[in-house]
Amino acid sequence: MKLAIVKLIKNKLKSRELFLIFTIILLAICASCRSSNEAIGSASTEEQPPQDQTEASFSVPSPDVDLAKPLQISTRAEDVALCENINQTIEKSEHANARWGVFVLSLKDNRITCARDARQLFNPASIVKAVTAIVALDKLGADFRSKTSVFAANQIEADGTLNGDLTIYGQGAPDFDKNALENLISQLQAKNLKRVKGDIVGNDSYFKGASIGDGWTWNDLQWHYGAEASALSFNQNQAGIYMDGEGKPAVSTDFMEIRGELKPTENGQTEAFGVERGLEDNQLYVWGNGKKAYGRIAVHNPALWTAKNLKEALEKKGITVEGEVKFVDWKTETKSDAADAPELAFVESKTLAELVHTMNKRSINLYGEVLLRTIGKKFGDTAPDQSREIQELRGDDSAGAAVIKKWLRTNNVAVEDIQIHDGSGLSRLNFITPEAFSRALVYAAQSNFADVFYNSLPIAGTDGTLGGRLWNVKGKILAKTGSITYVNSLAGYAQRDDGEIFAFAIIGNNVTRKNDSSRLIDKIAASLVKPTSNEKENP
Repeated sequence: MKLAIVKLIKNKLKSRELFLIFTIILLAICASCRSSNEAIGSASTEEQPPQDQTEASFSVPSPDVDLAKPLQISTRAEDVALCENINQTIEKSEHANARWGVFVLSLKDNRITCARDARQLFNPASIVKAVTAIVALDKLGADFRSKTSVFAANQIEADGTLNGDLTIYGQGAPDFDKNALENLISQLQAKNLKRVKGDIVGNDSYFKGASIGDGWTWNDLQWHYGAEASALSFNQNQAGIYMDGEGKPAVSTDFMEIRGELKPTENGQTEAFGVERGLEDNQLYVWGNGKKAYGRIAVHNPALWTAKNLKEALEKKGITVEGEVKFVDWKTETKSDAADAPELAFVESKTLAELVHTMNKRSINLYGEVLLRTIGKKFGDTAPDQSREIQELRGDDSAGAAVIKKWLRTNNVAVEDIQIHDGSGLSRLNFITPEAFSRALVYAAQSNFADVFYNSLPIAGTDGTLGGRLWNVKGKILAKTGSITYVNSLAGYAQRDDGEIFAFAIIGNNVTRKNDSSRLIDKIAASLVKPTSNEKENP
């Protein structure tokens, strides 16, 4: 086909120069098409994570806002018109019977540009991660890192033998992965480790309390976004389920057992398959039909999962392990340290700034939950409960939630009867106001970590969870998305065409219509950039 087109151009043009020019253009177009197809294919592959920008598309100024003083609702004609347009957009939409809260604040002169039920409590979904990130950055600092260590009760003998157990101990690194694991093993090899005459033990006793969020629905727990939060994690505590070469369901690790079968699809038949994992085991049952079924499943017992992967990695490097894999947690290990055993190796997580960037761009629940527990572990006693008994018995998850609630009130971000029950937004028990989110965004813009925070937010039409949204205002909105069943939300910063920047929050609850309400949210957000825009939401 390409040769035929080139030949046709050559016959028609008669000019060697023009022929060469058109040929070059044609080849460039073909190369571009091929590159685009390859990029699409790569993006859908698990081993090729999406690339997110490291810097925001615009800078957010430090606003001269005193959050301790009342904010004033604007009476400017253009602001009144904008707010009326937002309300009309909601009322005329197919989601008008849902609950909607909107708050828009100008960072230029502190005026409330629009407020709709802004002080009413809403379930916010994943925009909670923005608050978790702000509090974590404020209390831990952008350079904070978590540590994962390998301990042993005995020293390695001269012949490379370790008599006794080898323990891997986590302190809340959500990004611990294969590369970090191999780093630990390289350190152990440098100490001449050749044989472990004992067990490989995963120890996640650093955190105490529940490993799943308070108020999570049970049907979320088996999927990757409901992964258990642990002080010791590996590969985000998830595994893949897929169809093998023979068309049978398979799982990416023998740590999980799979039962059931998928029937082949017939012509015209819709592929549909189901997966069920026990709440306290790693047995999967699959059913339905399909040819290309794929999903990511949460792994139960991350400490044991990590120990298993360490054992397998040691053996692949030629290090003999004579024992089994075991685990200890806060229920069985009373000390918050791996005893007084010598540390043989350690790795550190990425900086908190980098973790927040990944969490907000990709909306990874595990990161939010681990950060919540880290805050609770380190600062839980600074947020006392009215009941001393409750404070003494609460886990690091509920302690972290208490710290966040106290922080919100202390910094004049939220004075309402807010409820925080997790760090990711998956909980059905979270309730915050749209105004509180905008106030938190103001605080972040005034802080010494402002650039770290707003650089972590997805960019409209560019990357993260906004990569496929808001293309008509590409680069003009930096915002955290939120979505759980019957809830959609968006909170962040919007830059109007004249340069004015707004902190905003849009939350929809009880959104039961089949069509996704994110299009309505995007239309509202885009109106902050282009108040009179009639452009399409997406190309």
